[in-house]
Amino acid sequence: MTGDQLVIADYKDANYIKKIESGIILGKQVLFQDVEQEMDPMLDNVLNKSIIMIGKRAVIKLGGNDIEYHKNFKLYITTRMANPHYTPEVSTKVVLVNFTVKESGLEE
Repeated sequence: MTGDQLVIADYKDANYIKKIESGIILGKQVLFQDVEQEMDPMLDNVLNKSIIMIGKRAVIKLGGNDIEYHKNFKLYITTRMANPHYTPEVSTKVVLVNFTVKESGLEE
């Protein structure tokens, strides 16, 4: 992955949906950071990978707009929460990986 392939989006940034949209269109890898337990419902189609084919174009709906979906697009979501509990709807759409490092684990 080259440095220009990663787009960083943050809930605190008012333009985070535009950054994700740009990543989808251009086939970039998007790091959506500092997500809390609630996910923006606007991202449901992205999390579900609700891609529809219109002719030979792959399209996904994001925020009421149909945008072209690039096959190389990847979305990574991170949180600073120690033990997040996502709703079953979100948990079934994503793969959760816990990278928490604890002192006892390092000692082993």
